Amino acid sequence: MDTLTDDATGCYVVTTASATRYWLDLDRRLLRRVTSPGVQSPLRLRQDGDDIDLLEVVQCHIGRPMVLLINLNVPGVWLTTRESTPVVRIDSVPKTLIRR
Repeated sequence: MDTLTDDATGCYVVTTASATRYWLDLDRRLLRRVTSPGVQSPLRLRQDGDDIDLLEVVQCHIGRPMVLLINLNVPGVWLTTRESTPVVRIDSVPKTLIRR
């Protein structure tokens, strides 16, 4: 699969050029960002590894950065834009794997 749109259903893992994985559950509208254990990333983002409210998949296409609108549940902040390094892979996964 080369594109994931906001109106899709199901669960997906989006892998980026930095070896970061984004687990997206589009049915429950949740996101989890997980950095690769073998890669030392200097960039640690708020709530990495936790489930985050996913508001919208703005862009998710192989070869381009993924752009998401998320809610980090920070008082006074309605939404946050999260942009990744370029997407290298989009995989559909069984829903049971998303809850890991």
